[in-house]
Amino acid sequence: MSRVFISAGTGAGIYVFSDDHCPAHVHARHRGEGWIARVRFSYLDSTAELISIAPAKNIPLQRVVNRLLSDIQARVPDCRRGWWLTRGTTCLTNQWALVSKAGKIELLPKPTPNAKQIAEAEYDPTKEQIHVIFRDGTKVQVKL
Repeated sequence: MSRVFISAGTGAGIYVFSDDHCPAHVHARHRGEGWIARVRFSYLDSTAELISIAPAKNIPLQRVVNRLLSDIQARVPDCRRGWWLTRGTTCLTNQWALVSKAGKIELLPKPTPNAKQIAEAEYDPTKEQIHVIFRDGTKVQVKL
């Protein structure tokens, strides 16, 4: 387990667990209130999305959840770094994506015309960049 930071808005500790699985996410653990939330984040944009909160009897108020999501969204680079250093993956391999002329990568739920499948994706936490190699050999580097 690797602590990433403490959420200033909620007091929850934000962690990446060494035995975690994709998608890339962090665990927010509030020991005093007894809840744990899982929050997904992206290596392609700054979104943070709630996956789950447990146990059901200790779910925090919506405003607390909103503060938690806001804190994590503001610290997505730290979450990416923690996940990459602990897990060594961006969780993007085998996903389908479109690459815009500006070099932005948009993930797709399924293959579509002009979509490419990601073969490899590496993250450079010092430069906040992702290097993507597609199955057709195309390479894209995105500054986050």
